[in-house]
Formats: sequence, structure tokens, C-alpha cells
Amino acid sequence: MKNADRQTAEGILFTDQYQLTMAQVYFRMGLHEKEAQFDHFFRKYPNYGSHQAGYCINAGLEWLLDWIDESHFRDIDIEYLRGQKNRTGKRVFEDDFLNWLRTDFTFQRLHIRAIPEGRVVHSHVPLTVVRGPLAIAQILETALLNQLNFQTLIATKAARIREIGHGQLMMEFGLRRAHERGANAGARAALIGGADFTSNVGISHVLGLQPKGTHAHSMIQAFIALGQTELDAFRAYAEIYPDDCLLLVDTINTLESGIPNAIKVFEELRKNGHQPVGVRLDSGDLAYLAIQVAKMLNDANFPDVAIVLSNNLDELVIWQIVTQIKEEAPRYGVDARNLLKRLVYGVGTRLITSEGSPSL
Repeated sequence: MKNADRQTAEGILFTDQYQLTMAQVYFRMGLHEKEAQFDHFFRKYPNYGSHQAGYCINAGLEWLLDWIDESHFRDIDIEYLRGQKNRTGKRVFEDDFLNWLRTDFTFQRLHIRAIPEGRVVHSHVPLTVVRGPLAIAQILETALLNQLNFQTLIATKAARIREIGHGQLMMEFGLRRAHERGANAGARAALIGGADFTSNVGISHVLGLQPKGTHAHSMIQAFIALGQTELDAFRAYAEIYPDDCLLLVDTINTLESGIPNAIKVFEELRKNGHQPVGVRLDSGDLAYLAIQVAKMLNDANFPDVAIVLSNNLDELVIWQIVTQIKEEAPRYGVDARNLLKRLVYGVGTRLITSEGSPSL
């Protein structure tokens, strides 16, 4: 989308048609300046099918207020509305109403009270209260619900994942699976809800954070396609990022290839005075593999190397992983508590889409 088109689509016209037609009804009846109050709340907690939330985390307010400050009816918006026709060919919006929109309409005439972002909130409790001229408050409704409901939904999912992960480092990895630019709002909401970092570079820049990430299977595949090996790919990555070396080890075979090659590279890094960061598992039985990987790393004298887990994680999957590790790790001589402390969760699709409960 071109920048000019984005300004139009995401500006004051980021609303439903019926908000504008209702506003004209109020204008025609002389009700548009009457003081009104709109209470924003949600009726039901997110229900993910197999489990349900018992709270939500409020989010989205700052971006809504920024939108309110920047949005107004421009000449180009008024002319577009002036050109709208009904089924008989008559204009939908009359000049006097459009003149009111252009000269008297401003969201600054509204008074907004809201619960701060990051707070726990509950159903049927007003999160945001809007008071002011009826027509102006009415036109705000769509943008308010769009921005607050979505970010609250994602922040809630992030908080649940963070809680079940016992506070271990959590990274938001959902950019490629998100709903277009909703990825930015979703990443921000995930950070409010409990994620420590996001892989989204743009939103990290906006928020003053350092983005986090590893590398993809495609890097290993590229080296192999060019006649080299997984080990060559690992060595190349370690050469460029010796102090931030975190290797994805499941492209070929995690236990027979990925981890042995990673250990070779880690030993080379250590000889050169660098400390490897970790490995990432992105497929298979993550709990079983985490146990085996921890044992192999421990045996190679890398007890502090992080183990990042990813691949369709959510709070239920993480709970299952944690439970399985507690039950099975001792069988392999691995301390379950220490292993759980070195885990990092990279959460993508199921967080950024709030899988199972896509709306609030």
C-alpha cells in the first residue's frame, strides 16, 4: 500500500460506514452535540477450546490515544464522503453535515478515562469510558474497539504463556504468521503481556528495544545446496557472531548431526575466548529432545548454554513440555530443575493469532 493510501485507510476513515450514517442522523435530529457516555468492556474471557482464560491484560491504549491525536477529517476525506451515493443515486451525506465534520469535529472534545495498559482486567468491567458529544463518540467506537480489543487479546495470551513458563525468557516470533500489519500491534501487546523481546525489527526500533532472533533452516539448506555442510554453516555463523552464537540444530537430525556439530563449533568458540549462547529446537518431541540435548551439552561441559524451544508453542504445549521434563529427565541423569531454568521459549503463531480464541 502506498503511503498516501495508508494515511487515508488508517486515518479518520478507519471506521465503519454505519458510524458515519448514524452520526448524520444525530446531526439531522439535533442530537449530535448532546453529551453521551460509551463504556468499553468485554463480555467473555478468551476461550481456547481446551482451556479458558480467567482474566485479561489491558493493552492498546497508548496507540489509540496517538491515533486520536493524529486523526481528523481532511479535504480529501470530505470529498470522498461527498461523492457517496445511495441506491437511488442521491448523495448519502449532505453538505451541512460534511461542513460540521470538517470544521467542528475533533476527538479532543472527548473525555476518556481508561485502565492503564498492563493491568489485569475482568469481564463486564469498563476498561475505557468515553464521554462527549454523541456523534463524535459514536465515530470513535470502531477504532477504539479495533485497537484495544486486539492488543488486549494478545497481551492476555502472552501473560498466560509467561505464567506457565515459570518466568523463563520468552521471545515473540510471530511476524511471518501474523495478520499483515497486525503483527506490529500484536508484538507490542505480547511485550506488554510478558514477552521479553520480539524478532520484529521495526517494532523493536519504535519501542527502543533490541530485537532478538537466531537463524532459519534456510541458512543451513543454502550452505548444503552450495555443496557445503551443516558444520560449515554453523562455523560461518559463529565467525560472524562469535559472542551471540545461537544455532538451530534440527535441520538434518538434532541428536546425530545438529548437536554434535554445534558442540564442535562451541568448543572452537571457547578456545578463542567466546561464550556460546545456545541452541534452538524447532521440531519433534521438544521435551525429549531438550533432555537429550541438555545431557549432551552437559557432557561436553556446556551446562549454561541456553536451549530455545519453538514450533507452535502456547501455554498448554509449554505445560506439557514442563510436565514431561519433570517426569523423564531424571531417567537420563539430567536435573529437571536446572534444565527448566535454561529453557527459552520462542512463541509465534499461536500467540500472534491468539489461536483458538481469535477475538475478544
